[in-house]
Amino acid sequence: RCPSAPYTWTDRALARERSLVKTWCLRGTLHALAADDLALMVGSFGERYHLAIERVMLRMCDMDTAAWYRVEQDTLHALTAGPLDRTALHAAVPRLRDVPWAGWGEDVKGLAYQGDLLMVGSKGSRPVFARRDNWLPDLRFRPRTRIKSLEELLARYLRTFAPATLTDFAHWTGLPIATVRETVVRATRLVVSVAVEGRNSSLLALAEDVDVLQKPLPDVPAVTLLPKFDALLLAWKDPSRVLDGGDRGAVFRPAGQIEAVILLRGHAAATWRVKQTPSSMHVTVTPLQRVGVVARRQVEAAFEGLGAWTGARSTTVNWQD
Repeated sequence: RCPSAPYTWTDRALARERSLVKTWCLRGTLHALAADDLALMVGSFGERYHLAIERVMLRMCDMDTAAWYRVEQDTLHALTAGPLDRTALHAAVPRLRDVPWAGWGEDVKGLAYQGDLLMVGSKGSRPVFARRDNWLPDLRFRPRTRIKSLEELLARYLRTFAPATLTDFAHWTGLPIATVRETVVRATRLVVSVAVEGRNSSLLALAEDVDVLQKPLPDVPAVTLLPKFDALLLAWKDPSRVLDGGDRGAVFRPAGQIEAVILLRGHAAATWRVKQTPSSMHVTVTPLQRVGVVARRQVEAAFEGLGAWTGARSTTVNWQD
């Protein structure tokens, strides 16, 4: 979708330029963010999710609030001299070894939700963590109140994914519907209800975008390759805008896995997986519906372009009908 960006741009942005950061935020899951948006996410979710992690630690690790606070402070102290991988961090703070589901980040999520800790890379298969104030010493980090942060987050969501419902925004953020409803009420100056053909109830959009939404839709690309966990699949509670209901189980897999998807004219037609070597890319495509000869050629051409973008000298596509 951004062919002008070099294949290594994310690694460079995360490790060298540090214009991107990795942390836990929306739905309590790991995301890559613009560093300048870290304060927005902390303002929106930090207090709620930090308290949730604290409750889990008190229940599962036989600690009181003061003891867990000391563990978090010891963690930050251990990172003062520089980034550490999980093994080294647990060696420096032994109580972290008692934390359940550490592989899912439960050992460091509390500090991440507050914006104090970031995931900054990996050492083999082990993630590496750093203090935010050391990793991004020049970052203007001033989270606004939760109310103001959620209003801004709602506006950004609607600017990208509207028309949408309250339930859609709750699904995308992972927030309770009551919190979402309160946010929309406070943002009445920004938000309007819109009628959408084929929908029985109204949806929400930004008032400033109504004129744009009433214009004819732009042409939809013949083929769009979505990676795993693509935002387009997570934007709405009901993904039927891009995915037939009967295909949901093939895309939304157990253990929270979301498959990579091929869109044909904006609608999911297949899933895909890739195996890559330094010189080649091997793609396996599993259709969700009948894909004709012309569409298959278009898909294969799209993967040829993707392979060239990654630097692969050869690209093969295997169809699993």
